[in-house]
Amino acid sequence: MALPLPAPGGNAFSAGGGAAPQLPPLGMVAPFLLAAPIALVIGAAMVFGLTDTMFIAVNLPRVVAITHAIVLGAVTMMMMGATYQLGPVVLGGQLLSIRLARVQFVVHILGLSLFIWALSRWDVSWMSIAGSTLLVSFILYITNIASALSRAGSPSPVRRYLLASIGFLGLAGAFGLTWVGALEHSWFPVTLGRLAAHAHIGLVGWLALTLMGVSYQLVPMFGIAHHVDPRFRQAALWVTAAATVTFATGMLFDPPAPLRLTLAAFLAAGPLLWSLDMWRFVLGRSRRRLDIQGRATAISLAFLTLTVVLGLGAAIGTPFTPDNEMARWPLAYAVAGVLGWAGTAALGNGIKIHAFLVWMHRYQRKVGSAPVPMIADLYDARIAHLTLALHTIASSTLVLGCVIGNLQLVHVGAAILIVATSLYLLTLLSMYRPMHIHPRSAPVRTVAG
Repeated sequence: MALPLPAPGGNAFSAGGGAAPQLPPLGMVAPFLLAAPIALVIGAAMVFGLTDTMFIAVNLPRVVAITHAIVLGAVTMMMMGATYQLGPVVLGGQLLSIRLARVQFVVHILGLSLFIWALSRWDVSWMSIAGSTLLVSFILYITNIASALSRAGSPSPVRRYLLASIGFLGLAGAFGLTWVGALEHSWFPVTLGRLAAHAHIGLVGWLALTLMGVSYQLVPMFGIAHHVDPRFRQAALWVTAAATVTFATGMLFDPPAPLRLTLAAFLAAGPLLWSLDMWRFVLGRSRRRLDIQGRATAISLAFLTLTVVLGLGAAIGTPFTPDNEMARWPLAYAVAGVLGWAGTAALGNGIKIHAFLVWMHRYQRKVGSAPVPMIADLYDARIAHLTLALHTIASSTLVLGCVIGNLQLVHVGAAILIVATSLYLLTLLSMYRPMHIHPRSAPVRTVAG
């Protein structure tokens, strides 16, 4: 089934009426979307340098470096690229500056590369310099995307989610730089509870809220489920935001297990409400056959459930986390949440968003005057689904390896993840290949095949 495409100059992503906003340049958004899988490959490759000590503590230098390579590199750059695309187009706002976005990309890459290197060496001086550079990247991004959000034509649930998430991004950056300063100047001890506070402000406040907000736009659009009314859209936002603040505040004081469990349960409530709406979108779709984005959404919801279970177990501690290898369940929880839930959803949405972006820039103007391909023709669906399957297997293997404390299994999962991510990158790059349409073919006016 296909979505009708507006006349040349219009935009299928536009949520409101009237003239469609200017589509962001391909050269501005694509670098974020293409750099994200490269960062994930680097992070996965670094896993092979880990030893059995990874199960003892989550704050080992290489573990921290890998975590930031994946979170700030792969998932965050994917989210930044997606919001640079969707902010102006969906909400009708305008970025402050396209050039600023390009500068921010360069600053982010430089800061991230230096930060990963400094974390691996645990060089706090360079960590401070790199962390400051990353904070500059966050400020540039927030300034730019906030312009689009503030100029939006009408209030939107997506707008509210993004406004909340960019606030948490700035807070996470400030916390992280403060923790680096504490390590360098011994201001105060950086305990595991304080690390957890910083991590969850970033992972839940920034990444989860961004994913949740964008999903309320993309999942019903790609699945053609506009008639399904989300019941928990507002509740999921406010509960998640409130729980993130509450959880981070509580963890600053390294609370005992019963209070940790209460905080973790509250933190899980918002995403679980969101998952109910997403599942209703999946069940109520008009497109009967799930495409790559639909399958990725369904799998990511399963990983969200697993993430909640592992998170509650990690909060309880013993007997779920053995005293001699206390990092098992927290690591499995992080893998399930970042690679399983957010990573799987980002993979499915990334393919569709990138294909749409390439199609709009290369073929939209030809609609009605020359044969054009469908968006689905820009990539091989079989390779895309193989990529999703391998990513799912890799994430599951890594979770299992962490839970049972098996280093070999973790290495196997990392190897599969490298293959899956490489296929994902090749899928994105293949969209730029020349497309030759038979001249006698009728012009195709569709957004999705």
